[in-house]
Amino acid sequence: MSENAERSMNKRKRKKSFLKNARKYAKKGHFGCGSQLESDTYQYFVKIMEVYREGFDNDDDKRVFVNNVFQQTEEQEIQCCCNQIGCRVIEMLLSFANDEVMKRYMECFSKDLRPLCSDKFASHVLEELVSQSYKRSIQNDNDEMKNVYRNFTLKISKYLLNNLEDFVWDIYGNHIIRTCLRSLANIPKEESKTMNREKKVKLETEEYPLDPEYSDVIIEYGERILTWPQFPDLCKSEKTSGLLQIILRALHNVNSKLLKKYLKKLLNSCFAPDAEENPKQDVLLPVFLTTSSLMVLEVYIQVAPQKNFTQLYAKCFIGRLVKLAKIRNTNFAVQKLIMHCQEKSEFESIFDEMADHYQDIIKEGHTGVIWALAEGCKRFSTKQGPFFNNILKALNCFEPDDRQPHLILCLARMKTFEDNISSHPNNEDLQKSRLNLHGTLILQILLEFNKPIKIVNNLLEMETKDLKNLFSNTMGSHIVDSYMKSAFVGEKSREKLVRKMKGTYQELAATKFGSRSFEAIWNAAGLKHKMAILDELCYKDALWSNSEFGKIIANKIHLSLYKRSKEEWKHSFNKNDKVQDLLLEITK
Repeated sequence: MSENAERSMNKRKRKKSFLKNARKYAKKGHFGCGSQLESDTYQYFVKIMEVYREGFDNDDDKRVFVNNVFQQTEEQEIQCCCNQIGCRVIEMLLSFANDEVMKRYMECFSKDLRPLCSDKFASHVLEELVSQSYKRSIQNDNDEMKNVYRNFTLKISKYLLNNLEDFVWDIYGNHIIRTCLRSLANIPKEESKTMNREKKVKLETEEYPLDPEYSDVIIEYGERILTWPQFPDLCKSEKTSGLLQIILRALHNVNSKLLKKYLKKLLNSCFAPDAEENPKQDVLLPVFLTTSSLMVLEVYIQVAPQKNFTQLYAKCFIGRLVKLAKIRNTNFAVQKLIMHCQEKSEFESIFDEMADHYQDIIKEGHTGVIWALAEGCKRFSTKQGPFFNNILKALNCFEPDDRQPHLILCLARMKTFEDNISSHPNNEDLQKSRLNLHGTLILQILLEFNKPIKIVNNLLEMETKDLKNLFSNTMGSHIVDSYMKSAFVGEKSREKLVRKMKGTYQELAATKFGSRSFEAIWNAAGLKHKMAILDELCYKDALWSNSEFGKIIANKIHLSLYKRSKEEWKHSFNKNDKVQDLLLEITK
């Protein structure tokens, strides 16, 4: 299970347990943590959460539902926000609230900010209010309301700035400061990557230029914190580390000069104080000793201009890369370093330092480092041959030569030749087994190298049934895309794969991931090969074309037309081909 999938599954579990606990506490006469609500109000909020999670038929139904909920909270906004379940419901629905509701809540919170900024529950609602007011201050068509939202955003941001020493160390106030900075600098929430609605908002907000007054507030935050005597300690706790990360991202968008001052001070005062540039030093630098400082380091790498990046690489990483790549917490920083390296010479230096240690890194399970190196080789068009040989050696597929065709499955599983043979002697489980994500991604990258002939030959030398099962696997199905679309895989090699897969097309077309691979092969095949594939599919086609995915494929390739008249199908195919060529010409 991927890290994101696991995180979202845990989130779903927490949501279920929250509702379950809410009902349980209500039965005992305990109506939520924080401020106490009346029994009827508490039960109402529980029911609201249940209804909301069931979903709505349309946006109008959702709008009516949200308006009704906020009507029920009138004149008891703060009390509801200071209650655990009330806070959860209001925070959840604020993004759908109309301007009048937003105005009401902003006025209520503005009356007594200090206790609400430190409240365990109301602070979450205040965060959402800031986030929503910022978005609406740049998106609202009503100039009057735009100013209302803008003034509220600035008011909260400046209030926290004026009381910075109090709220930086407060867990709830600290998070509101982060939300203010994230909003003012137009930095989308990380969660938005997996949320369609938030993704749309992110795209919309990126079109707007930064407000100069918003930028001034960010700069003032940055200047104040930079001069603090406690600055070297900010990396050491999770709370202040998170704030530093947001400041770096915000300054990256707003003020490069101040950002460079931060980077210089972080490197000299926090990451490697008093450390000389000693490549052979075995003792880990302070920056690598805590998770909180490592998180700041990773953001540093992402936002650093080239000069600062080079200084960080020289002072913290040279001579330590292999050791860091083998440690669980620090291997992610090595990945980030490789992925954000912009100089070919620096990448080659990183590559050479790690060249003989792939097997050790893979044994630790830190395959993301190897994937990052592969990406770097592709991006800079360098060290591609050595990388391929290093992978062969790491998986014990280099010698004798007859082991090399086994590289595909060894890499897909990220196992050595011996381990792969002993644990999967017949590859019977290949279609349904869980492959290694980084291994399959590396296979795709290898096919996009400038001279992928060796990996192409290795793939073509595999057993056809193994290829069919690999291409029907959830991760393995993406390998075909790279093979068929790579500018460096020749036409003859593509044709060889089309011919090699003969006899497997019905099975491919009938399964979820096999059908993806089928489409990739079909789209790359010429007319002659397409007709050969169709002839194969026509034989007892009910065996595959009645399946869920087979129906989709049969419709896309016009199977019924081909069975009725090959000439009509050819005419239709040529017509579609001309349309595609015309579209390509238009888009050039």
